[in-house]
Amino acid sequence: MELPAWACAEEDYHPTRDREAFLSRSFLRIMEALAALRLSGGRARTWPPEGVLALLALWLLLTALAAGLPFLAAELTALFVALMLLDGRCLRRVLGASLAASLASLLLVAPAVALGTGRALLLPVKTFLSLGAVLLAGETVPWHALTGALASLRVPQTAIFLLDTTLRGIFVLGQEAGALLTALKLRSVGHNRRKRRASASIAGTLFLRAHVLSAQTYEAMVCRGFTGEYPRRRAADDGRALPRCLMLLAALLELFLFLWLEGARARWGV
Repeated sequence: MELPAWACAEEDYHPTRDREAFLSRSFLRIMEALAALRLSGGRARTWPPEGVLALLALWLLLTALAAGLPFLAAELTALFVALMLLDGRCLRRVLGASLAASLASLLLVAPAVALGTGRALLLPVKTFLSLGAVLLAGETVPWHALTGALASLRVPQTAIFLLDTTLRGIFVLGQEAGALLTALKLRSVGHNRRKRRASASIAGTLFLRAHVLSAQTYEAMVCRGFTGEYPRRRAADDGRALPRCLMLLAALLELFLFLWLEGARARWGV
């Protein structure tokens, strides 16, 4: 059987180069987020999650109430000491996000500083301390341990349910987005003049997948008899009495420094 002439002709096709920075950056961002979630899920729980969340809540409250620089400087020192215990990758992630947020807040308060309101400079410092503490707690407590810890702290079940389903949905949809971006990058040959259409198609597909995922999650919860209540984590004697005592001591020390330094500022104007 002879092939037709058009099938025997040689093809000299040279696809034009296209800029794939959007696809590469999007794919890398999604993979970094998924890798962070995987590393968090497999991290050993050295510190009790309830104590970490309680200490974080106290940290954020006192940081928001602080009106002077001495207490914020003490918190900044404590935060840097805690960051020294992290590895290089976690340290880069925490410091990068915290510095970016503090620089953004500095740009927001720049007009107030130019008009002579020097106390507005406390906002970037508080932003760095708050976001750094939150990210540090995220590097310390695995994501799957948050639900039991929040239930032990008597957080409303609705808030725990939203947080739990959001984290799981982000992980699953992140995998879907990574697969879609990989397929789009492999099938993009030559110059693509419809990049917006491709991005809209990925967003629409993810929306449909999210709808299907929510329906499947609801059906699975109904089949397994889930009533919307998360069991509280039992405080078992797992050999972590020393970390609990250290965290309690840190909370008392932070509260003492707040009362002492803020009281000194109010009395002597320090």
